[in-house]
Amino acid sequence: MTCGTADRRRSRRTAVKAVAGVAGAALAVTTAGFQAQAAEAGQDARQDGDFRIAADGYYATARVATAGNALIPVPVPEVDAHVTVGQIESEANSAGIEGEDEGVHSRAFGTIASVGGAGAEFDVPYLVEQVALPEEAESASYGVHDVEVPIVGTLSAISGEVKANWNNDLVTEGAPGGVLTSLYSGVGQVDLLHVDDLGPVTELLPIELPAGSPLMTVGAGQLLQETGTFPKDDGTLGAYAEVSGRFADLSILGGAAEGGISLGFAGADDGDTPNAWGRLEATGEPGGASFDYELPALELHVADEEVIDVEPGFDETIDLGGVSVNLNFADYREDDTVIAEDGTAAAASGGGLSVRITLSVEVPVVGEVEIGSAEVGLLSFPELSVEVPEGGISEPVILEN
Repeated sequence: MTCGTADRRRSRRTAVKAVAGVAGAALAVTTAGFQAQAAEAGQDARQDGDFRIAADGYYATARVATAGNALIPVPVPEVDAHVTVGQIESEANSAGIEGEDEGVHSRAFGTIASVGGAGAEFDVPYLVEQVALPEEAESASYGVHDVEVPIVGTLSAISGEVKANWNNDLVTEGAPGGVLTSLYSGVGQVDLLHVDDLGPVTELLPIELPAGSPLMTVGAGQLLQETGTFPKDDGTLGAYAEVSGRFADLSILGGAAEGGISLGFAGADDGDTPNAWGRLEATGEPGGASFDYELPALELHVADEEVIDVEPGFDETIDLGGVSVNLNFADYREDDTVIAEDGTAAAASGGGLSVRITLSVEVPVVGEVEIGSAEVGLLSFPELSVEVPEGGISEPVILEN
């Protein structure tokens, strides 16, 4: 486990994690800007012969907020906190990675959680990073059990592993190719906002909340990411970025058995195998850029009502009486996907499950008043991109031993 990474790197990452800390924010990218950026980057790569592969993602984000000044007869605790769990970042760049030392061409970074809000802005000090060059022989890993996040809830059984590589077998014409960066992040369970933390305001809700239980529980899940190169028939190399993960079971208000909501994987499931996958490739040849992916079908159970099928594109709000739950299962949208016709660039963004719970009470004269909300986003990737020169990776990148 690597703790206390260089200050300059941590400060550079803080702004990124703060943005990701709002659940579902990564699902609303500015598509025009994203496409322009990817196209421009691909053009630069074609001009100078360099290649670049990058991926950012996270297992889960969560945010809890309450209306501390709500016009109701009982006090509401003032809460505004967020956490990003299992965030991963990787980059492989033949021109070198900005912000790193000279000669660093690949980087893999993972963290258990970053936490902010309610006057408690800080990084949970469990993170791991590996860069190359120099290339380490073994991967770096971290693990921890039961992290109490102020206000937000509890994170349990979190672990991760990262590896960064850069050698002649991976980046030289005629070489076999292979893995440049790999990352793994696994989370046992996330409990979000215990009902008891809301205080006496819960007595005003028309629905009985599960006392002593979290408002929302996210079950065990995992996130994996890999970048690398592969050989082509002419000896040049193509490049890829691949992601996979597991959409965890979700329990809201104690789950369907308690009159709440349960959301889980549909069909046979061993409880461990990833159920979501995506892969970008770019060969530098016309028609050689591609993006393939699979997202699972989920099942939604609301109390004792009929089971609802949840597939990519699903967006529905469920009213449980004082508790409103919006579920959005975002597909990788076409507007967020860039596939260059000349095969030099491929990029995608989005995906993931977003859940928002809103608590409201009816106040005489005033009407319905929102007293708080909780949001969760699962398995989202704000950036996946692959850029290679025209014709593929062909310039010899001979490294000194």
